[in-house]
Amino acid sequence: MNWLLLTLTSAITLALSRILQKIMLKDDQSDTFAFGFVFQLMVAGLFFLYALVTQSLELPDLRSVWPNLIVLTVFYSLGNICVFKAFKLAEASEVSIVMATSTVWAVIAALIMLGERVTGLNILGIVLIVGSMIAINYTRSAWKLNRGHAFALLGAVLFGVAFTNDAYILNHYQSVAAYMALAFTLPGLASLVYRPKSVLALPHYAQPSVLKKMILCCVLYALAALTIFTAYKLGGPASIISPIQQTSLIFSVIFSYVLLKERDKVWQKAIGTALAFAGVLLLV
Repeated sequence: MNWLLLTLTSAITLALSRILQKIMLKDDQSDTFAFGFVFQLMVAGLFFLYALVTQSLELPDLRSVWPNLIVLTVFYSLGNICVFKAFKLAEASEVSIVMATSTVWAVIAALIMLGERVTGLNILGIVLIVGSMIAINYTRSAWKLNRGHAFALLGAVLFGVAFTNDAYILNHYQSVAAYMALAFTLPGLASLVYRPKSVLALPHYAQPSVLKKMILCCVLYALAALTIFTAYKLGGPASIISPIQQTSLIFSVIFSYVLLKERDKVWQKAIGTALAFAGVLLLV
């Protein structure tokens, strides 16, 4: 399986996982910090089990990248909290537009940290993909800037840089799953360190109805992470993989149209899909 197919698989599974996240975060009993803790630790557990079953568990010498491990822990833990808070404080469509900038931050970080290069056509492709997300989520109603938008922008920066940081650390690993177990454990533990009292909200996620959604959400997200970083290990440039994965928004639109019967802004979504498709063609 080549890196492009893996990246598209990641986009699809990420879209499904994000839909479930939005559904669960709408619950008034859902606590942002507790959700981040449970979600990330469950994903880490899935990767740990996968590494054990496939006999790919490893712990290489990471002393030379300890600053990157700090970046991993802080950026992902705070990034998840920012995104979860953004969805609670602002319209989902507005959050999605702001989060689209994560692609730009990932590309900039890849150019600096990994020494990658992009062509003029690649830059045009990235612009088209970001434009597709804006086209899909744009509404004529005037935005009222609020804390939700600030959280979304901060989350976009943190996730963009963290993705490239992951790619750098991953060069020290043979097994993607082994690294992912670590990459989700550290931010997950940090989530409760920021607000310890959130531990009181943990029983909510043990309820059968909530737990079922959480397990499915985590499995999909784990698959999204496994496929995108395997794509990088197979030779896909981080500066190209990240923008292509952002087409997950397009798949979210398709799934919402088919599964949730959302029929609003059909032409607007069609234009966005066409822009994203053209953008991907320019990137590959």
